[in-house]
Amino acid sequence: MISENGKVAIIEKYIRRETTADTHKNEMRFYNLVKLGRREEVLAALERRGFEKNVDKPLSDNPLQSLKYHLTVTAAMLARFCIEGGMDCNRAYELSDIYIRRADRAATQEEIMQTNRDMCLDYLRHMEQLRKDRIYSKPIVMSIDYIYSNLHRRITAAEVAASVNLNENYFSKLFKQETGIAVSRYILLRKIETAQNLLKHSDYSCAEIAELLAFSSQSHFISRFREECGVTPLVYRNQHFNHMELSVD
Repeated sequence: MISENGKVAIIEKYIRRETTADTHKNEMRFYNLVKLGRREEVLAALERRGFEKNVDKPLSDNPLQSLKYHLTVTAAMLARFCIEGGMDCNRAYELSDIYIRRADRAATQEEIMQTNRDMCLDYLRHMEQLRKDRIYSKPIVMSIDYIYSNLHRRITAAEVAASVNLNENYFSKLFKQETGIAVSRYILLRKIETAQNLLKHSDYSCAEIAELLAFSSQSHFISRFREECGVTPLVYRNQHFNHMELSVD
């Protein structure tokens, strides 16, 4: 049996992450932070690991050209992630083109590094504005945080409502009004989403994942996963499993 603290640690690792391989994990996590409009964390990441230090594999014998190529890759990834986050497709690619052209004109590595920083912050500003436009009320924000923090347990709408000190009926109506789906379905979808990450990026068995996410049984987990994803967890893993990521810290 996995302890409750152990479950929390494992779920936290896979809940919203694209990968666990060190370099790739950090890159994907950074793009996701921009997509989510998480300013403080994006700024910290930019300070902690500069663009030039993150370019481990040269793409050209010319160091300046190599940085330009890497910036082009970063631009493409930022555009993709931000479009997934709701950014207008045309605007996302327009920004990408602007900064790629600016980098192409750069004569020094310092200019390219500054262009990269400006590009990341520009995408961040757009995603921050999107988040403001879609802002949830405080009780719903708190309830979503509660759900993410308790995916290792069986939680009900009544329990989530109680966590934000609201009547269950009122809370349920408010939650659906703001998110578009019922509380119980939101909980299920977050569990399935985390299960997908576990299947893609870990070697936990279906039985272990069912236990981690507090499904009543392995068969119940498989049944609900198939309903939501159209395939069984085993088929999903065979289709998506990253064989480079086998370690669980």
